[in-house]
This record gives sequence, structure tokens and C-alpha cells, in this order.
Amino acid sequence: MAEPVSVLLVDDNLAFLRTATFFLEQCGEMIVMGAVADGQEALDRVHDLDPDVVLLDLVMPGVTGWQIIARLRAERPEIGTIAMSVWEIDSYREAALEAGADEFVSKAVISTELLPAIWRAMRVVQSRRKRALCPPHTRGWAISPTVY
Repeated sequence: MAEPVSVLLVDDNLAFLRTATFFLEQCGEMIVMGAVADGQEALDRVHDLDPDVVLLDLVMPGVTGWQIIARLRAERPEIGTIAMSVWEIDSYREAALEAGADEFVSKAVISTELLPAIWRAMRVVQSRRKRALCPPHTRGWAISPTVY
């Protein structure tokens, strides 16, 4: 069995945080490292917890989900980000992906779409991590170059 995926949940709706935590922990393949209701606290906790994936609501007071995604993509690209919203609005999805989110999941379909989105995000994260370990001059080579 593969290592569980470590997750940080970020949402200003405490009932949603409890429900999502329960849901993810029941699947057995996730570890919820933290659940925070504030964007700034999320940014602080990311550095302390170093999760594989951050699941976050887009619309929150203070630091928004879009701002968190942009910061994480710039500062911690090895962490996956999955944007969530109760509003399934194309402009929200597009803005989240443009900010750097790996996935967008509507809360209306979270019970069926969240786990597949996490696994897709983890494939992207693993690819980023491998690329970060590979020296820049060798990226994209299928085999080592032959020196004549």
C-alpha cells in the first residue's frame, strides 16, 4: 500500500471542515494534518505541516483561496492545491486554475469527485517533485546523452 496522502483543509465553514475531515479519514488513504478556517493561518500551517495537498475554499474573508493558491504555487510548487466552492461557476473554476490550482471541485459533487481529484493532483505533485530533483540540464532527456 502506498503512503497516505497528507492533507490540509482550509474553509471558513466549520461544519464543512468537520464533514470533510471525517470523509477523508474514512477513506483510509488520507491523513488530515490540519483543518483551518482562515487563509493566513493556512499559509502559516503549510510551512509547519508540509502537506502533500491543500484543499481550500475559494471564497473566504481575509486571505482568499485564490491568493493562497498563487502564494503556494510561487513559494511551494511541490504542494498540490485543490480549489473548492459551493458555487459551480465557470469563472471561479477558470480563476482558480489560472492562479495555479491543480484541480477544482464543486462542493455539490465532493462525495464523488474529491478523491479522484486528489489522486490526479498527487500525480502532478509527484511529477513536480521528480523534476525538482533532476538537474536542469537533464530535464526532458529520456536517456543520458552519449559523449563522443
